[in-house]
Amino acid sequence: MAEEEKKDSKSKVIIIVLIIVIAVLVCGGTAAAFLLMNNQGNASEPVNNVQTEATEADEPKNPLKLDYDDSAVALDENGLQKQIDEMQKNADDRISLEYKNEAASSDGKTIKCYLANSDLNTEDMFIAIFTDATLTEQVYLSGLLKPGTSIQEFQSETTFEPGEYSLIAMFTSVSDDHETMTSQISVELKLTVE
Repeated sequence: MAEEEKKDSKSKVIIIVLIIVIAVLVCGGTAAAFLLMNNQGNASEPVNNVQTEATEADEPKNPLKLDYDDSAVALDENGLQKQIDEMQKNADDRISLEYKNEAASSDGKTIKCYLANSDLNTEDMFIAIFTDATLTEQVYLSGLLKPGTSIQEFQSETTFEPGEYSLIAMFTSVSDDHETMTSQISVELKLTVE
């Protein structure tokens, strides 16, 4: 009987080792196939799928794909100038956010907050505040804010009862014609009504 138990133990060990080897081979094959699929096509085309700004129409992105490193150093003078020009162009297309994610009200109508068009931005912006993530119930719409200006209080279109609320603030940059939206990003605000 002791021999049968030893054979059973050896069989179990061999089965476990085979399962581990098969799992390693499957994982390695899957990783190799994934890498080969990503490397097919034109090698000079960059993979550029890292999401740096959130917009209303964005879909979830694959977090495994990488973008070029903005801190990379050019090796020659012409390359360095080209890199500086490209970084400036990219900086002009983004919104710098400046806000506090907490807001408060004592009457449910006057909301004290801090929402700003950062002085790092080059375009005017407006801010819309909603009570829902689908952006259908708007409670506030600012006028245009110049870079370096802020909203520290606003009158809500809806009166809130005492309690805590989650609001969505949508920052939207506009071009010089004040009609063309150039960038948009939303953030969550926690409103406390006493």
